Amino acid sequence: MNAPVTSRLARRGEFVDAYPAGAHDIELIIQVRPSSAELSTAVDEIFASDPRCRRVVLAVPERDVPSIAWAEAGGFRYVIDVEVRSGGYSLLVREPGWVLAQPHILDDIPLKE
Repeated sequence: MNAPVTSRLARRGEFVDAYPAGAHDIELIIQVRPSSAELSTAVDEIFASDPRCRRVVLAVPERDVPSIAWAEAGGFRYVIDVEVRSGGYSLLVREPGWVLAQPHILDDIPLKE
């Protein structure tokens, strides 16, 4: 990818207490905004490199509708607005198919009998 996009484990970033970050969740750090297609490719590469990654998180300035639309065009979905020491942000996530296929209703979760 040509645009400077870096990443780190979400638990090492400033949003660690803003949402329930998993051990393999990744936070994207955007230096220069890539195209939505390049953003999507970068996330695909993250999922391919770590099959245990269940979430890639992207923070944009809170209520920045053009940035939210850009991220959504790259496959992210808006989740929540949060406040951390550096300011207010809208958090967007992208999850791999295996996470999205998990049951969302407690009755659908298989339990041992």
